[in-house]
Amino acid sequence: MARYDGAIVDAHHHLWSYDAALLPWLAGEPALARDVSAQDYFAAAAPLHVVASIWIEAVATDALAEVRLAARLNAAEPRLAAAIIAHAPLDAPDLAARLDRLAEAAPTLRGIRDIVAVRPGFPSFARYGDLLERPAFAAGLKELARRGLAFDLMLEPWQIGAALRLAVAIPDLSIIIEHAGSPDFSTEDGSTLWTGAMQAAAGLANISVKISALHCRMPGWTDAALAAPIRALVEWFGVDRLAFASDFPVHDRTVPFTRAYETFARAVADLSPDEQRALFEGTARRLYRI
Repeated sequence: MARYDGAIVDAHHHLWSYDAALLPWLAGEPALARDVSAQDYFAAAAPLHVVASIWIEAVATDALAEVRLAARLNAAEPRLAAAIIAHAPLDAPDLAARLDRLAEAAPTLRGIRDIVAVRPGFPSFARYGDLLERPAFAAGLKELARRGLAFDLMLEPWQIGAALRLAVAIPDLSIIIEHAGSPDFSTEDGSTLWTGAMQAAAGLANISVKISALHCRMPGWTDAALAAPIRALVEWFGVDRLAFASDFPVHDRTVPFTRAYETFARAVADLSPDEQRALFEGTARRLYRI
C-alpha cells in the first residue's frame, strides 16, 4: 500500500501567547517560553495537509482565560482549535458552573483534561497524586458524560487499573488516552508494564488512544523500533479507536512535527487507504465531533 498523504486532523497540540503569570511552568522550559502562534504551527506542519486540529489546554493558572484565547484562535483560523479540550478540576464542588462558563466561552469545546499522570522520580502536572481514586473526581467524570464531553486522560501505565475501574463504572464516558499511554521504553520492565496496561484498556469500548510523543519515550529510537508499539496499538484497539497527534510544540523539542508524522506513516503504510485515513483523520473527527 502507498504511504498516506491525505488530509490530517491533528488530535493533540498546544498554542499559546507567552504569559508568565498564565503559564508559569514555561519559565522552566526555555525552548517553549515564547509565543507559539498559528503561523508557527502551520510552518512546522508544512507540507502536510492539516485540515483541522484539536487544541489542548496547557496547565494555565486561569482555564477560562486560556480557553477564550483558543476560541479567538479558532474564529481567526477555523482549521485550528476545531475542537477545544479545556482544563477543569473535576473534583471541584462548582464543576457544573465551571463547565457552563467554558462552554459559553468556547463554541467548539469538546472535552476536558485534568491531568492525573504521576511518574515516580519525575515532576508532575497532576494536582494530586490520587485523583483517580477520589469519589469527587469520579462524580466529575459522570458530569462530563452527562454533557457529552470527552475526557482526555494523561496518565502513566502503572495507573491504568484505577482508570479502568472508572471507565467500567461510567460506560457512556468517552475516554481518550493521550500520548499512547506514556510508555517507558527505556527498560524491559517499562515496556512490559505499558503492554499490559494498553492491552487491558483495549478491552473497554469507551477508551480510545492518541498516538503521539513516542520518540521521547524510546532512547535511541528508530522508525523500525517505533513501528512495533504503533502496530501493537493497531492490533489491540483497531484503527477506529486510534488517532495520530503531533503534540506540537512540546514534542518538537525531541522530534519535529513532520518527522514524527513520517515515523507514524511508515509504520502503517501497509494498511488499506481507508484504515490509514481513519488513523490520520476519521477517528479524530468522530471522537471530537468535528
